[in-house]
Amino acid sequence: MISREELDNLAVLARLKLTEREAEKLREDISSILGYVDQIASVSAEALEPQAPAHRNVLREDAPRAEGDPLIHKEEAVRKAFPRREKDFLVVRQILQKDE
Repeated sequence: MISREELDNLAVLARLKLTEREAEKLREDISSILGYVDQIASVSAEALEPQAPAHRNVLREDAPRAEGDPLIHKEEAVRKAFPRREKDFLVVRQILQKDE
C-alpha cells in the first residue's frame, strides 16, 4: 500500500491540490493498481509458454469474390467513382501541402 507521504510527494510533483477525502480515495486506487501490477509481475512467462497456441496463418486465403457476395459490385462502383487513374492506381486530389 502506498503511504500518505508518497502520495503527498506525487501530488506535489503533479501539482495537484487534494482534499483529505480525495487523497484517501487516490491512495486506495493507487494501492489497488500496484497490487494488480504485483500479481502480473509474479506470473512467470515460462509458465504460460506451454499454453500458447501453435503458430498458424490467421490470414484468409486470397480468392476472388463469389458471385453471390454482396460486395462484388461495390468494388466496381468505387472504381468508377474515381475520375483519374494512373495504371492500376486510383488518383485522389491532394489534401496535404508543404508549407513553403
